[in-house]
Amino acid sequence: MVITNAKVVTPERVEAIDVRIENGKIAQMGEGLLGGESLDAGGRYLMPAMIDIGVGVMDGRLRGGTLEKLSANAYVNGFGTVVISSLCTPRIDNEITLEFAKSQAELCRDTKILTLLSGVTDEEKLSDASILLKEGAVGIEFDSSIDGNLIRRLMEYAVMHGIKLFCHANDPALQGDGVMHEGEVSSRLGLGGVPAVAESSQVARIGELASYYGVDVVILAASTPQTLEICSANPHLHAQVPLHHLLLTDTLCDNYNTAGKIWPPLRDEVSRRAMIERLKSGVVSMLTALHTPVSGSAKDAVFSEAEYGIDGLNAFLPLCYTFLVKEGMIDLPELSKLTACRPAETVGIDRYKGKIAVGYDADLILFDPDKECCGRFENSPYEGKSLYGDVERIVL
Repeated sequence: MVITNAKVVTPERVEAIDVRIENGKIAQMGEGLLGGESLDAGGRYLMPAMIDIGVGVMDGRLRGGTLEKLSANAYVNGFGTVVISSLCTPRIDNEITLEFAKSQAELCRDTKILTLLSGVTDEEKLSDASILLKEGAVGIEFDSSIDGNLIRRLMEYAVMHGIKLFCHANDPALQGDGVMHEGEVSSRLGLGGVPAVAESSQVARIGELASYYGVDVVILAASTPQTLEICSANPHLHAQVPLHHLLLTDTLCDNYNTAGKIWPPLRDEVSRRAMIERLKSGVVSMLTALHTPVSGSAKDAVFSEAEYGIDGLNAFLPLCYTFLVKEGMIDLPELSKLTACRPAETVGIDRYKGKIAVGYDADLILFDPDKECCGRFENSPYEGKSLYGDVERIVL
């Protein structure tokens, strides 16, 4: 197949060139390619399918059929690969659970699903990382607040296997009974607040250990400008930022709206603007949809008891385009780096996924920025928003 009349988005530029696909791989790129079946892109953008890391499963429960639904949802929204979080129920910290997750992933016919490995068991003991990494997990995931000696051991594993660690940064003691960002809105609503320093102080701690042991650590769902400042000063730290923390603020929680209850909590407007500035300056390594879906009943409760969560996959690319690219914050090549190229590098699949280049998988999407988005926005923070961009997968 030859894809013609496309604007091809590479990490460096946008080029009006043709792309030849053979046996599921990109075989040739250039002008005026001829021969065989052809697909006229009609002037749309040709982009690598997106990759997200740390994706949650419905209600945090790993069970039969869960991954198939996740795969189908990710596929129609332009994701080629998603890496699920291991901090689910049951936790992916042993061979039995990992094998179950892998067997369920193999049933998925749409988006490819990989998995992280929980570095620590429910009993707060080290999981058998050496064996489980050989069994197919793509990285070690952990909470920053665990015992420092356990973190040291995990970093030794990472050095041994040449992989990255994936860290959720939060200090439970500083969080206390907080259920949203600590600030004017939480005070007005009479709700317990989570101070931004509960995240950034833990990032500083992890950064010191990462520098000492020479290990690269991805800070999953980095949500404060202070966190990004720490990451920018430490070459061993890589910030993955949720799109929602660039677009939304804690005012979404007004009137005790549980659609605004996500984790990490949405911050205030000053923080959001600072996050945007750091995105523009290149501090952000990756974007995430922060997909943590929960059932309606879990949200239909008083704010303090409602579950954290958001269906982040739906219309993710149109949201990125409408509010980041169209507004001039970043361009499409940079967006492709944030959503495909760098995530692929992070989980070690960058030799064949994450960009449009000869020899890479033809895991591609066509994107039309002029078409109004027709996504489903029920019970979403983006309900009523006007979005631009239509996503179509390339089916070989």
